[in-house]
Amino acid sequence: MHKVQEAWRHLRQQPFHTQLRLLRWNLPMIVLALAALHQFFVQTVIRPLDSSLGWWLELLVYTVTGSIVSWWGVSYIAKNAAQQAETEQDLRRAFMELEDNHQKLLALDRYGQYIAAAPNEDEIYKVAVQAPTHLAEAQSSTIITFDEDKQTLNLAMAWGLSADYVHSLRNHLDHGVSSERCRTCTSLHAHVGSDCPLFGGVNDIAQEDGIQSLVCVPINTDQERVGILTAYFPSADGPKEEQARLLNILGGVIAFAVDSLRSRERQMEALHSLDDVSRSHHTLDVLAAQTLQTAMHGWKTQAGAIFLYQPEEDRWLSLAQEGLGGFASARFVLAQESAQRAFSEQTLILHPVLPEGAPHSLGSIAALPLITEGEAFGALFLGTRRPHGFGQQHADLLLTISHQISLAIRNAQLNEEVQQTAMLRERYRLAREFHDGLAQTLGYLGLQLDRMERMFQKKQYDKIEREINETRQVVRSAYMDVREAIEGLRLRVDDPEQLAYNLETYVRDFALQTGIETHFHASPEHLTAPSHITLQMLRIAQEALTNIRKHARADHVEVQLSWLENQLELRVADNGVGFPDVPRQQGGYRSYGLTSMRERAESVGGRLSLVTGPGQGAVITVTVPMQQPTPVDIPNARVSTPLSASS
Repeated sequence: MHKVQEAWRHLRQQPFHTQLRLLRWNLPMIVLALAALHQFFVQTVIRPLDSSLGWWLELLVYTVTGSIVSWWGVSYIAKNAAQQAETEQDLRRAFMELEDNHQKLLALDRYGQYIAAAPNEDEIYKVAVQAPTHLAEAQSSTIITFDEDKQTLNLAMAWGLSADYVHSLRNHLDHGVSSERCRTCTSLHAHVGSDCPLFGGVNDIAQEDGIQSLVCVPINTDQERVGILTAYFPSADGPKEEQARLLNILGGVIAFAVDSLRSRERQMEALHSLDDVSRSHHTLDVLAAQTLQTAMHGWKTQAGAIFLYQPEEDRWLSLAQEGLGGFASARFVLAQESAQRAFSEQTLILHPVLPEGAPHSLGSIAALPLITEGEAFGALFLGTRRPHGFGQQHADLLLTISHQISLAIRNAQLNEEVQQTAMLRERYRLAREFHDGLAQTLGYLGLQLDRMERMFQKKQYDKIEREINETRQVVRSAYMDVREAIEGLRLRVDDPEQLAYNLETYVRDFALQTGIETHFHASPEHLTAPSHITLQMLRIAQEALTNIRKHARADHVEVQLSWLENQLELRVADNGVGFPDVPRQQGGYRSYGLTSMRERAESVGGRLSLVTGPGQGAVITVTVPMQQPTPVDIPNARVSTPLSASS
């Protein structure tokens, strides 16, 4: 009996489904045990009684025990049936909740896909503002952004709010609600009537619309909090725990999409800016600094550098750097080592995540070789404090930026070399002109002084007077040579494309200084040309007019500038004595000025021709291939006008 009680107590302590299983397995044994117990009682207690009541006692025992067993069995079955029904109801509710959560997760996934595919921030917010009503059973929702300039709140999107509520909220925010509190808020839950900035000024309308509380979901990028998604609820408790988790996941999806979109916009802006910078004509140092700043802005990095390798001296030059510190700092050492590795391997070096606590305090870096025409000549380094700031998904864009920077720097290097070559050639030309002109003139003046000194000693005063007049002419000519040389060095064009206007100005100055009647004509009147062609044409005209003044003995000059059939033509004609007819083998005459003009014409793809003869004057023509010029209006321009000392 004791064992039966123990078994029964053990059975009652088991879960319901376990009780059913044990009863199903042990029910035959339990029935047999009860029947054996009943039969033992009858055989040992009742039947030994020799009485006429024995049969009635046995019937009574059967009746009582049968009733008790039946009652117990029916009660147990009813109780088990009720528990089973309750369990089935719990399972049905759990299944419905699971199905509801599954549907909300699917809805969250759809919203995430729409948000990730949005082409701009407005589309992101347009989709995101609808989500809380579906995911958290919110009554309505808004997207609040931060005005960076005014440091105030801005209502970007609203969904489900009444027109009066939206109007009042917008007016409230337009009065300049500071964004600082919302940037740093950590409670993120407020009841109507509280001092929350989003309830301020709209409490009455909120209560009329049945809004009792709000929950803010921060939109945090890697850099900062850029906005908040606000969900409004009709109850003071706000969303359930699982709904709050869905909203937090949604906030992360929105933040990632906004951050990715802004990063792409900055990077594309950096590409366009690099293209503009590469077209500029800055010095190499200025260009490197500008390209580095553009690249760092595009990736929002805190450190960057451009290194150039100088093979002649086997050393590295830090052409530009920001945020690296001194040469001995941990950041500079990391940048130099990464740049040298990218240069030597001629490949992109990426470290998406660097160990925390390192002295350089950078979380992610990228180093790219600078390569043109298959040859590496330097490296670009970028570093940010954010982990995963650079990853393999950024490789193509980083290589594009590296390519543009490489072209810009190489073009700047070539431009400097061209400028240095042009400077050397100009110095050589000036040295040759001074040697052939001013130096010989000074030598002649020295001899004249010696002659006049001897004449003075011999008291040949009439000859001295003639020599003084001749010397005065030589000094005046030397002064004009020096003046023209100085003007040539100071030649500066304010608007480098206005060829006709600048040439007309120079020709007018020539006529005023020399007194030679000069005519200038341009067709079209305000003809333009690229700056490099304008400069060379002005230099050629200057050389031609200088030769006319010094050698032609002309009193009339024609200067014509025209464009016809994709060809620019400059024509300078005079009525002077022309070029002397001296056989080349005698070596009596060499025109260095003509050689200089021909070299200048060829430097811009043009050619020079000369038509002259003794006593016939000279015509110098320069033709340069050029596309159709763009006509512009120049105020007070003077063309097709006779220019002389009287004008």
